[in-house]
Amino acid sequence: MKSFIKQNLISLLRIISSSLLVAGGYYSGGISQYLPLGLYILAYIILCYDVLIGAFKELFDEKTVSDKMLMLLASLGAMMIGEFLEGNIILILYMVGKLFVSTVNASVKKSIEILEGLQTDRVRLKNGTVIPAKDAKVDDVLDVLKGERIAVDGVVVGGLGTVNTSAITGVNTPQKIGHGSKVLAGYVNNEAPISVKVTRPLECSMSQRIVNIAETCFDTKTKNEIFVERFSRIFSLIAIIVSALVALAPPIADMINPVFGGLGFSFWTYKALNILVIASAGAMVVSVPLAYFCGVKYASKKGILIKGSSVVDDLRNIEIMIFDKTSTLTRSELVVAKIDTYSESIDKIKLLQALAIVESKSEHPIARAIIGLAEKFNVEIPIGENYKETPGSGVECDSIYGHIMAGIKSFVGAPSGIAASVYVSINGEFVGTVDIGDQLKNNSKDVFEKLRKLGIKKKIIFAGDKKYKVDLVVKSLLAEGAYSNLKPADKAPAIDDVRANDPNMDVAYCGDGAYDIAALAKADVGIAMGAVGSDFAFNASDVVLLDNHLENVAAAVRIAKKTRNTAVFNIVLSFIFKLVSLALLALPFFEFKLLYAVIADLALLIISTISGLLAGK
Repeated sequence: MKSFIKQNLISLLRIISSSLLVAGGYYSGGISQYLPLGLYILAYIILCYDVLIGAFKELFDEKTVSDKMLMLLASLGAMMIGEFLEGNIILILYMVGKLFVSTVNASVKKSIEILEGLQTDRVRLKNGTVIPAKDAKVDDVLDVLKGERIAVDGVVVGGLGTVNTSAITGVNTPQKIGHGSKVLAGYVNNEAPISVKVTRPLECSMSQRIVNIAETCFDTKTKNEIFVERFSRIFSLIAIIVSALVALAPPIADMINPVFGGLGFSFWTYKALNILVIASAGAMVVSVPLAYFCGVKYASKKGILIKGSSVVDDLRNIEIMIFDKTSTLTRSELVVAKIDTYSESIDKIKLLQALAIVESKSEHPIARAIIGLAEKFNVEIPIGENYKETPGSGVECDSIYGHIMAGIKSFVGAPSGIAASVYVSINGEFVGTVDIGDQLKNNSKDVFEKLRKLGIKKKIIFAGDKKYKVDLVVKSLLAEGAYSNLKPADKAPAIDDVRANDPNMDVAYCGDGAYDIAALAKADVGIAMGAVGSDFAFNASDVVLLDNHLENVAAAVRIAKKTRNTAVFNIVLSFIFKLVSLALLALPFFEFKLLYAVIADLALLIISTISGLLAGK
C-alpha cells in the first residue's frame, strides 16, 4: 500500500483535491452564484494538466489521437456548454481508471523484478574470497552454503544434498545432487555446503537467459495488438470528425430549414460529447497487451518459457504436433514391447523363462529389460550352464530346455521375413522373437488425449528406430502418423513433407537435443524439452519446457489458447459496448447522460483489465 501511494502520490492528490472542489461546487449553489463556477473551474485546471500534456505529447510526438485527447475534448466541451459538474467528473473518472490500470501494470511488471531476483550479486570462491558474480570465470570453484542461491551454471564437485529448483522449473520438489550433478543459476541449496565448478559465466547462465527473454519477449507485437493500436488511432480520429459534424451540422441546418427540430447547439454538442466518450478505445489498448503479458507470466510459473507474445498466437494456431520419440515421449530405459512364439512346443511364459535364463549373465540393456519383465511376472529363472556370449551377435547356454540361443537373426538361424529385436532358438529350432522398445513416459497417452481435445488434429512421431518398433509406439499412443529410420539431418526435410500433406495446418515440433535444432527452427513453433539440454536447442526454440515434463506441452497449448481467447474477448466486448452505446445514443426518446457514458467506459476498462489479468489461467 505504501509503495502504491508513493508511486501515484501526485495523481492521488489531483483526484482527491479536485473531487473535494467539485463537491464544494455542487453543495455551494445556494450560498453564492459565482462560488460553484469558481470551484468547478479550479478543479478542472487541477485535473486537466496531466491529460492535456499527455494528449498533445502523443499528438505531436507519436502522431496519435489517443483516448486522452477524446476525454480532454469531451470534458472541455461539457464545460463550454455549462455542464461543469459532468465536465469535471469525466476527468475524475478517467484519471481513476488510469490510476487503476497503472497500478495493475506496475504489479504485473514486478514479474521482471522477481526474475531478476533469481540472480545473486556475489559469490564465494573456494579460498574464501568474495567476488561479484559477473567476475566468476569458467572452472572457478565456488562454495555455496545452505540456503544460498547458486549464482552461475555449474557442476557439483564437492558435497551432496538437495536443491530447490522451483525458481527455474516451477516445480517445488527437491532435486538430489552429488558429485557430477549439473546445477543451474537460480537453484537454492537446501542442505549442507556444496562446491560448484563454474561451467558458464553469469551472462550465459540459465537465470540470465530467462531474464533476457522476459525483458525482450514483448518487443514484437501480435496481430491483435497491432489491430487494436491501428483501430484506436483511426477510430479516435473518426470520432472527433463525426462528433464535430454532429455538434455543428444539425443546428446550422436548422437555421436554414428546421428539419432537426431546432434543438440548438447545446443539445447536439451534448450528443457529440457522448460520441467522444463512447469512442475511447482505452479498454482495448490496455487489456489486450495485458492479456498476453499475463498469459506468458502464468506459463513461466509452470516452468513454460514462451519467447514472446507473438509465439502465443502461433502456438494457439497449431494443428499438427510432431514429437521426437527418444527422451521426449519415452524414458531412457528399455522394455520388452512384444513377445511372439513360432513353435507349438512353447508358450510366451516359457519363452520368457528361456530368454531370462540365457540373458541372466549379461549386462546388456536388452538383457536387463528381459530380466525385469520376468521378475515382474514372477517367472522363476533357473541357473544355466556353459554360458557363452558372442559380442555383437548373441548369447547361448545349456538349460532345462536344452541349448538356448538368443540374438540377431543370423546368429540364431531365424527365417527371413520376420522383424524383431531378439530372435530365440532352442536345440536348433527357431521358437520365437522379442521386440524391445523404449518405455513410454507414464503420462504420454494422457498428453496425446489432452492435445486432441485442445484441437491438435495430428500427432506425428519422428524416430530413428526401425518401422516396426515405431509402429508399436504409434499404436500405443493412437498417433496419426510416424516417420521411422530418420537420421538427424532427415528431420527438417520430414517436416517439409508433413507440411506438403497438410499445407493449411501449422506445425509444432517438440524435441530435446542438439540433433533437433534444424527441426525446431523449421517448425512454425519449436518446443524444446528441458533447460539442461542443448544450448543450441534452447536458442532455436520458441517455447522451452524448463522442467522437462511432457504434460507441459499440452499446458502450453492450453495457456496459449486461453490467452488469445481472452484478448479476443476483450476486443469483442469493447465493440459490443460501443455499438450498443451508439445505438442508444441515436434513439430520440432515450436520454443518454454524459455521466452514464463515462461510468460505463470506466466499468468496461475495469472488466477488461481484470479479464486480462486472468489470461491463461
